[in-house]
Amino acid sequence: MTDLILTEADYRELVSCDGDEPTADSVKVAKRFGKRHDNVLRAIDNVKCSAKFRLLNFEEIFYHDEYGRPQRTFNMTKDGFTFLAMGFTGEKAAAWKEAFIEAFNRMARELQGRSLSFEQQRHLLMAEFKQEKGLASLAGKTMRRWQLKKPAIEGKIIQLEKDGQQVLQLH
Repeated sequence: MTDLILTEADYRELVSCDGDEPTADSVKVAKRFGKRHDNVLRAIDNVKCSAKFRLLNFEEIFYHDEYGRPQRTFNMTKDGFTFLAMGFTGEKAAAWKEAFIEAFNRMARELQGRSLSFEQQRHLLMAEFKQEKGLASLAGKTMRRWQLKKPAIEGKIIQLEKDGQQVLQLH
């Protein structure tokens, strides 16, 4: 399967935040999946789902194209995107489905982090700080031990090699 290598900026381009919910728009979906936008709009129009699901997960909006004309598009929730993308097949489509789902998950985590109280955020950061400090301290202690033991071990290796050469004298 094709693995996409995306940066944080790439993930942010795929999924944006509409209020307190991550969304992807049909223009970006069409672009990334290599489809014409009118075909993606048709696929959304023809999605076989309940009216309630459509209302909750597909928001029809309009934007203005480069000529100033209003153009129809949809903002989709993760569920709406997933429902739509189930119909997209192929190796490239699978890779983009994974990328969009990861982008939705990243945005959801970011939104969750924003909703944490000051004290919760401080607690999480302090826990991370302590963990990283502990790892750094352990690495420092391990490095010091290596600096002390390395010369002794190297000396033993050199002596062993000398002793081995004396045993192998040829007659």
